[in-house]
Amino acid sequence: MQQPSPPSSPPQSQIEPPEPGLFQGFRASFERSMLAREQRSTLLRFVREWVAPRWRQIVLSAAIALGLAMATSGYPLLIKYAFNTIGQGQMDPLRWVILGIVLATAIRAFFLFAHHVVSNRTVMGLTADLQKATFAHIVSADYARLTREGTGHMVSRITNDLGAIQAAASLALNTLLRDIVMVIGLLSTMIYLDPVLSLIVLCVYPFTVLPIVAISRRLRRVAKATQSEIGDMTATLTEKLSGVRLIKTFRLEKYATDALGDKFNEIFRLRMKSVRARARLGPMLEAFAGLAIAGVIGLASWRISTGISTTGDFMAFITALMLAANAMRSVGNFTTGLQEGIAATERLYELMDDRPVVVDRPTAKPLVITTGTITLDHVTFAYENRASDPAVKDLSLTIHGGKTIALVGRSGSGKSTIINLVPRLFDVTSGAILIDGQDVRGVTLSTLRDAVSIVSQEVTLFDDTIRANIALGRLDAREDEIISAAKSAAAHDFIMAQPLGYDTRIGDGGVRLSGGQRQRLALARAILKNAPVLLLDEATSALDTESERLVQDALARFTRD
Repeated sequence: MQQPSPPSSPPQSQIEPPEPGLFQGFRASFERSMLAREQRSTLLRFVREWVAPRWRQIVLSAAIALGLAMATSGYPLLIKYAFNTIGQGQMDPLRWVILGIVLATAIRAFFLFAHHVVSNRTVMGLTADLQKATFAHIVSADYARLTREGTGHMVSRITNDLGAIQAAASLALNTLLRDIVMVIGLLSTMIYLDPVLSLIVLCVYPFTVLPIVAISRRLRRVAKATQSEIGDMTATLTEKLSGVRLIKTFRLEKYATDALGDKFNEIFRLRMKSVRARARLGPMLEAFAGLAIAGVIGLASWRISTGISTTGDFMAFITALMLAANAMRSVGNFTTGLQEGIAATERLYELMDDRPVVVDRPTAKPLVITTGTITLDHVTFAYENRASDPAVKDLSLTIHGGKTIALVGRSGSGKSTIINLVPRLFDVTSGAILIDGQDVRGVTLSTLRDAVSIVSQEVTLFDDTIRANIALGRLDAREDEIISAAKSAAAHDFIMAQPLGYDTRIGDGGVRLSGGQRQRLALARAILKNAPVLLLDEATSALDTESERLVQDALARFTRD
């Protein structure tokens, strides 16, 4: 981890040069207050990598927002004409004013609809691409990282974090972009209507930045803590739901409920901090808007009484001011979603920037199987959290091709670890593992893992059909090959006894099957893969005597072939 530099001599790259001029200094102060340096870097990176490629859609959304702003800015002008016409007692032109208002409303409705569709299509496409990229990165990550962080935290990255990013992106396109263009259009209308009154607005509105900046500082900390706590909650929830059998049999319902309750309460506490901060923003913006309106009314009254302005001018200006104030409130409220979105993006990049260690070397070559002999040459391996206590220490072993051997040892002696080292789920700390004389670290991961099948005591099955779960061994397998593999694993008979045979769905993790049936499906999958190296990690421990005998006979035939 990079150490912070001493205050007396900060690195030159971290010193921001002073910007001359009052406006530049205010802008720099505003940016530093709204977003920390790391947040600005994260936001710019996200825009560059994910938003910029969609520039055509964003330009289209901006063009529609411009049309919406023009239609909205036309309202005050129509109102001015209407009041001036009525004031002069000319009722005939009023019909055209009414028609103009109806037309402007129809145009505005069309642009609102178009902007909503285009913006949300852009955001949904962005979210889908992020979800695919995140999941692809997760399944490509090191096995050590996945086991260390846990399923629940990974699920939270794809659901909660990406959900916060989607919400922020939606606000940016649907609210921020639209309302900023709207404010610019309405300010232009106000300047056109009455430059003097516009000065009051232009003097007051910059001060609305102050509460936004102050609240952003608080929301920045709360948003990051909230996203982290949501990740912990998702992990705890996943853990408790996966252990529901234990919870029920040991009557741990209250324990599980209390554990989740603590997480829910902490998230509630953090979210209420955010709610209270946002609640302060609304009244502050209302106060500034009230000051602007009061100043406008006071000055406008004098200007009307002296004949400088008309009632129509005043009503049009007030209409534009109220519409602009509403848009400014929306822009101010965007800061909440922005802070939550950036906090989620930082967590996302923490994951995406973690590069796997177990990868192909630049000189990696395809694995060539001749006899299938496996050699462990003085292998030592220690897990990250137990570096001083190796799970496997200086082990040398040769397993000749076509032979079946059993590793015997007490629980925790490293038998499963050795199995995980062969396909490089982990890399050895020292020594080497060779297949037919080829160091597994020197061959491509794809050919290595194609050559190895693992069936463990903890069976992994998906909520799909029996056929689909067996076919995972070889996705292009024919129906007869799937059935043959099931027969070899002594699974065909119980499969045919299911309501829909091979088309029967087995539930999450194969919950609708017995332990022995799940084991036989896993064996059938490994047999279908037909890999030269078959590793069994207590794979027959859940089978009854007869099923185990059938499976052992099938494995004997399989290894001979």
